[in-house]
Amino acid sequence: MSAKRSISRVLSGLFLSGAALTATLLVVPALPGFAQTNQGVTIFGGVDSEYRLPYTLRNNQPRSRRAEYYLRVPGNRMASAAAHLRISYPEAFTERRGAFDTDQIKVRQGRGRGSSEIPIQEVVWSPESSQIDIYLAEDIPADTSFVVAMTGIRNPDRFGMQRFNLQAESRGDVLPRYLGTWELLVAEEMGSR
Repeated sequence: MSAKRSISRVLSGLFLSGAALTATLLVVPALPGFAQTNQGVTIFGGVDSEYRLPYTLRNNQPRSRRAEYYLRVPGNRMASAAAHLRISYPEAFTERRGAFDTDQIKVRQGRGRGSSEIPIQEVVWSPESSQIDIYLAEDIPADTSFVVAMTGIRNPDRFGMQRFNLQAESRGDVLPRYLGTWELLVAEEMGSR
């Protein structure tokens, strides 16, 4: 008789604990996120950690026309100077109506949002080949941290993992060299995936 009573007490205690936890989660409001600044956690697949690049996204809602991407490159990724940067991205970005404003793409030295601007000669966006080419007026020196600041972006209509790959060329190079990948959670509405 006492064994039945102790089992029923344990089960009722577990039920009450679960109900209390559920009620707490429903009552506590979720605060909206203003910026995504981490690289996330990849359980299966993805880019090797040695090639993952840091970033910050702002105004990261679906269809936002004011999205800002701050794509950082640590100085230890820059083995030699770069005169040309190429960013390739998945076709799904433009298929879902994502778009870039080439007049609002800047390259800045430093970290975070960057500090001093590196002069750009030309930015060429090719939606049909899913890439952005940034031709620099001045080379980015080796061992220099920099940020590709992209503002005025129109985010795609739906949430998706977008892998933006970065390649760089020095003056006189025949082939670009791979520097790394930004794994972006683009058009993410917090809590509605």
